[in-house]
Amino acid sequence: MMFDYFQKSLRKKLLATFIAIGFLPFLTLLVYTLFLSETKMVRKIVVEQFDRTEAVIKLIDNHLASLEKEVNFLSSLDMMDDFLAEDLDKRISRLLIQKSNDINLNLTLMAVNMEANIIASSVKSDMLSKFDLSKLTHKHGEYIEDKKLYIYSNVTASFDENKQLGFLVLEYDLDNLDMYLTHKNSIHSYIVNRGNGFTIGENLTLNLNFSKDENSAITSEHVIVYKKLSSIMSDWSIVYAVDKSVALAFLYDFIRFMLSISVVIFVLIIFVSVKYSRGIVKPIEELTAITDEITNTHNYSMELHVDSKDEIAILTHSFNTMIKTTSSALEKLEEENKLRLKRFIQLIEIFNTIIQTKNEDECIETSMEQIKILTNKSDLHFNKEKFHHPKGISSFTAHADEEYIALFVTDFEKNEKLYFGSIELGLDNFEDKNEKDFYNSIASMITLQLDRIRLIDRTMSASRAKSAFISNMSHELRTPLNAIIGFTQYMIAYEELNEDQLDTMGNIESSAHYLLGMINEILDIAKIEAGKMEAHIEDVNILELVQSSHSMLQPLAKDKDISFDFVVENFENRYYKTDPKMFKQIVINLISNAIKFTQEGFVTLELYNNANTIFVSVKDSGIGISKEDMKQLFNDFTQVENVMQKQHKGTGLGLSLSKKMAHILHGDVELQSEGIGHGTTSVFSIKIV
Repeated sequence: MMFDYFQKSLRKKLLATFIAIGFLPFLTLLVYTLFLSETKMVRKIVVEQFDRTEAVIKLIDNHLASLEKEVNFLSSLDMMDDFLAEDLDKRISRLLIQKSNDINLNLTLMAVNMEANIIASSVKSDMLSKFDLSKLTHKHGEYIEDKKLYIYSNVTASFDENKQLGFLVLEYDLDNLDMYLTHKNSIHSYIVNRGNGFTIGENLTLNLNFSKDENSAITSEHVIVYKKLSSIMSDWSIVYAVDKSVALAFLYDFIRFMLSISVVIFVLIIFVSVKYSRGIVKPIEELTAITDEITNTHNYSMELHVDSKDEIAILTHSFNTMIKTTSSALEKLEEENKLRLKRFIQLIEIFNTIIQTKNEDECIETSMEQIKILTNKSDLHFNKEKFHHPKGISSFTAHADEEYIALFVTDFEKNEKLYFGSIELGLDNFEDKNEKDFYNSIASMITLQLDRIRLIDRTMSASRAKSAFISNMSHELRTPLNAIIGFTQYMIAYEELNEDQLDTMGNIESSAHYLLGMINEILDIAKIEAGKMEAHIEDVNILELVQSSHSMLQPLAKDKDISFDFVVENFENRYYKTDPKMFKQIVINLISNAIKFTQEGFVTLELYNNANTIFVSVKDSGIGISKEDMKQLFNDFTQVENVMQKQHKGTGLGLSLSKKMAHILHGDVELQSEGIGHGTTSVFSIKIV
């Protein structure tokens, strides 16, 4: 019943609440005095300081981890290949200086090559000096020396991940960690190295023995906690010390304060609750009603009127101001959204129009037409005159009291920007920065399309020259070679030649066949690079295809007295989809190489498959391949120096051609060898379709 009585009247609830609040200071003081002692207060302080140290340790760990990620990311950039030229164009140096400025701490970023020379640094004075590499024992890591933290990561070549170019090193002054410490008169904090006594932050002598990873201590002057840092800074501890007199003064001051004002507060609360309970309830009800109506109708023109001048009146005035501000902001936001959407659509339309142009004149003409439509001006014109302005992709400069767009195109041979011309906009000035940025975007589109047109013309010229060369070579070389082969075959068949003459004719014929084969391989490579060689997929009996390749080359192995076996036990014989001509050519190339470079022993051809892939493996006991040469054999016109090369000449295109054909078939060719004298295994694999 008592509860229902208060529930029905907010004024009564306020009165009862204020009276109850009047007793709280007295009750709080009583409980506080009876149940809390100095020891409990100290324990609370210790817990708070431990929480604070834990939070600081996490911040430090996150900070150092972010620095490590930054170093690892920078070391993986392709521009680190400039190590090879010792940062000849200073790109790495500029990157390190910019990154150091972005971090804005006392640190140094250095690029160190394998000769321990600093080839790039965010501090110019470090350039060309030596760096101690003895502690860089892993691919990446960190270590501390005195009050310096070193974070490093190795740099490898983008074109060969096994080629190490050097290290990217961050030298970090540990005094930077002072920003995570508390600096107050009553709270002292610092970080100390337990071994050498180095300190970061406030140098306060507390004579701690650091016998545990974390602990607390109470002296006559301070309440002290310390905790060991983690990871690389495990030899350091963070210390927080609170002045005891300040920490416990709150207890005594609070008791005196509550005793002095509790009676006054209680009387005032009774007086205020009785006098203002009615005044408080009425405007709150009106405010609630209008808020509900605004929520339901979205009518932001409504206002609330209150005659009083108290906090409720201030709240009412703030509420009315908020409603007006919200209404104005929504209208302005809606207008801005419409404008931005319109500009965005215009930008897309202009871009779609410009990108369709085929030459430079059409690009400029189309751009002028689009800008005229955009600005509703007909006096725009393109000017080839070169003004004095800094080089760049595009820039906006006032010229003759008008705004214009300066366009620069790329000279791909010299890798620099050349002035192309300017589009004068006929505008006295831009209305705002967004308008300027909008035209700047159009300028970027124009210059990008101009560069694209110039690059396409350059590429097409090179492609036409290459195609003409291959066509001429095909016509000029294949015709006389076929004639030479025909004449030598006629001489051998129908002329009476002695043994020396027959040998000579045979050498001529074999050499002509060798040159014709080289031309055919070069033409195949050219077709693949031009994208003109396509796979003609059909259902193929892979077993018959590989079997015929084995039978075709069996005599070649027999002539060299080499064992040539065909293993097929682990192959599921059925039809598979592939290009039979390319497939067989790859298999024949791999078998021919194996027989060619095997003087004695065996060559084993194995056909097998799993659920997803078909494998053709050719294993031999030949001369083998070193790991260094393994990486080069798939390059065009590449042959490995060995004792059998003089006996078996070639173009150096066989493996390269096989790998490229395998890629067309969505497969691959890989080589495996334990080194010189241990034979070679070549594996051709394609996905089952």
